[in-house]
Amino acid sequence: MQNPKDILAEYWGYPDFRKGQESIVNHILAGNDTIALLPTGGGKSICFQLPGIMHGGLTLVISPLISLIKDQVDGLNRRNISALGLHSGLGYKETRLLMDNALKGAYRFLYISPERLATEGFREYLPNLNIKMLVVDEAHCISQWGYDFRPAYLQIAESRALLPNVPIAAFTASAPPYVVNDIADKLLLVEPKITMGDFQRSNLHFHAQEQEDKQGVLLKMLSGTQGSSLVFARNRKETEELAAFLSHHGVDADFYHAGLQATERARKQDSWMRNQKRVMCCTNAFGMGVDKPDVRFVFHAGPPPSPEDYYQEAGRAGRDGKESWCVMLYRKADFEQIRVQIDARFPGAEVLARVYQALMAHLGIPEGGGLLQWYEFDPAEIAGRFRFQMAELLHALKSLELLRFFSLSEGALNPAAVHISADYASVYDFKLRNRGFEAAIDMLLRSHPGILDGYVVINESILSKRLRLEQDAFRELLRTLQNREILDYRPATDKPRVLLLEPRHSRPVFNVKSLEPLKKSRLQATEHMEQYVFCASCRSAWWIAYFTGKSADDCVKCDICAKRSKQKPQGYDFWKKEIKRKLISGSWEYMSFLDSFPAEKAEEMTTVFRSLLDNETITKDQEGILHWAG
Repeated sequence: MQNPKDILAEYWGYPDFRKGQESIVNHILAGNDTIALLPTGGGKSICFQLPGIMHGGLTLVISPLISLIKDQVDGLNRRNISALGLHSGLGYKETRLLMDNALKGAYRFLYISPERLATEGFREYLPNLNIKMLVVDEAHCISQWGYDFRPAYLQIAESRALLPNVPIAAFTASAPPYVVNDIADKLLLVEPKITMGDFQRSNLHFHAQEQEDKQGVLLKMLSGTQGSSLVFARNRKETEELAAFLSHHGVDADFYHAGLQATERARKQDSWMRNQKRVMCCTNAFGMGVDKPDVRFVFHAGPPPSPEDYYQEAGRAGRDGKESWCVMLYRKADFEQIRVQIDARFPGAEVLARVYQALMAHLGIPEGGGLLQWYEFDPAEIAGRFRFQMAELLHALKSLELLRFFSLSEGALNPAAVHISADYASVYDFKLRNRGFEAAIDMLLRSHPGILDGYVVINESILSKRLRLEQDAFRELLRTLQNREILDYRPATDKPRVLLLEPRHSRPVFNVKSLEPLKKSRLQATEHMEQYVFCASCRSAWWIAYFTGKSADDCVKCDICAKRSKQKPQGYDFWKKEIKRKLISGSWEYMSFLDSFPAEKAEEMTTVFRSLLDNETITKDQEGILHWAG
C-alpha cells in the first residue's frame, strides 16, 4: 500500500497534512468506524477522499445538498479521480445508465442524497457496487438536536445490513458532545474512533456588539477597512436592503440569497470570489462549498439561530491564517424575534392540510397516486395561486417533509443534457428518411463524441446559433427527436423538486406533536446563542468549551479580552515603572525576570507583567529575551 503522504502530494500537491487530518485518515485506513469533527476550512473532504483512493473499489458518500455534491464531484474529476454525483435533477434513464456504469467499476466515488439511499430502486444496486467505505457528510443532520435535522438521515443505518463489514466515516464541521453521541447512536457505529480538529482559530478576533443602528455601524466598519468581506443577514429582504444602503454610501457591495435564479447566484458568487465585488450581503444560502482564503471580515447583522450556524459562517474568515475579524451586531429583542420565528416554523395541522392539498392539486397528482415520483415545482407559483404567504408556505413544506409525506430537493442549476439512445444504424436510417433533422443530429455527433455512450451536457445557446434557430425552436427539435426515440433530452432547470414518500391521501393525518422535540431543540440552540453573546469570559475559549467540553486559555483578541486588558490591575502604575526600569537596564529571560522580584509581591507584580505582555508593551524575541516596546 502506498504511503498516505505520497497520495496527498500526488493528487492534492500538499507536502503534509493539516492538523488533525492524519489521525482521521489512519483510523479510516485501519477499517474503524470513525467520527471526525473538523471546523470549516479544516479540509475534511481529503480525510475520506484519500482513504477512498487507497481502499480501491467504490466510496459511497451521503451528502445533503446538490451544491455540495457538485462542488466535490467537480473537484475530484479535475484531479482525474473518477466521481459521480446523483441528484434529483437527473432523469430516470440517465440515472439507470450512470448506475450501470457504476456497476462496471467506472467510478471511485459515488455521491448521493440520503433520500436516494432510502429508495428501493437504489438499494437494489448496493450489494453489487463493490463499496469499500460509506461516508456520511454533514452528519449532524442525523440528530434532532443538530442544527439542520434531515429525517432521511435516520434511514442510513438500515443500509448496513446490505453492506456487511463496510466501515462508516461520519463527518461534520461542528457539533457539541451530545450531538456527537447521537450521531454514533443513530448510525449504529461500532466502537467509533472520535477525532476533533482544532477549534482554536487563533487568528480570528470574535466580537459581539449591542447596536440599534446596525446599518450605520456596518457602514462605518466597512468604510474604515479593506479586504474581502461577508455580511450575513437574517432574510432575503435584508440582504437587498443592506447591499443597497452600502452601495449608496460608496461601499462596493452586492447581495445573494436562494430566491435568485441559479445562474444569477453563480454569477454573483464568482464576482465576489474574483474580488470584483468586495462585500457580499447574504443569507446562509451563501457559502456552502465556498473556500475563499482571504476573507478579512465576517459581519452578522443579527444573531443566527444556533451557535453551530454562527461558527460555520464566521469560520469563513481568515482561512489563509492572517488576522481576521468576526463581528456580530445584535439587539436584545433579536432573540425574542428568533423564538417567534421558531413558533412560525412549526405550523398547526390546519395550515399543513391546506398546503398539502394545494401542492397535490398544483402538481395534478390523483388520489392514491404519485408514490416515489419526483415532481418539479415553483413555490412562488403555488403561493400566488393559493394565496399563501411565502414564509408560511415554506415552513409548512418543511414540516410536511419532517413528517415524512415527501422529500424536498433544493433548487440547483442542472444544465441541459442529451444522450443519443438509438444505435448508430437506427440513427443513420432515421437521417435518410428525415432530412430535416440531419444537420442537428450530425452537429450533436460531431460536437459531443461521447453522446452515443451516455449523457453529455450541451450548451443550447451555442448549438441553436450554429443551426440558425431560436433556442425555443431548437428545444422543440430535441423534444421531437425524443418523441421519435432517437435521443433522450433533459432540459435545463433550477427549480426545486419533491419526491412523494406516500401516495396522495384524501384525508391525511398530521401528527404535529411528534415535532415538539425538534422545536425544543431549536429553542435550546437559541439559548446557547444568547449565552455566547452575553458571556463574560473569552469568546474563543467559549467556543472550545462548547464543542469539546474542554477549557482553554484566553485569546487576548476578542472584545472581552481586549476590554479586560484595558482595565488596570492593582498597583499598575508602580509596577509598570519598576518593570520598565529593569528591562531597559539589562537583558532578562522570562522566569529569571519574575524571580528577581520579592516573593511577597509576586502575585500583584505578575498580574501587571502579564497585562503588559498582552498589550505588547513587553515583547519576547526568538531567544526568549524580554524587551520593553512601550
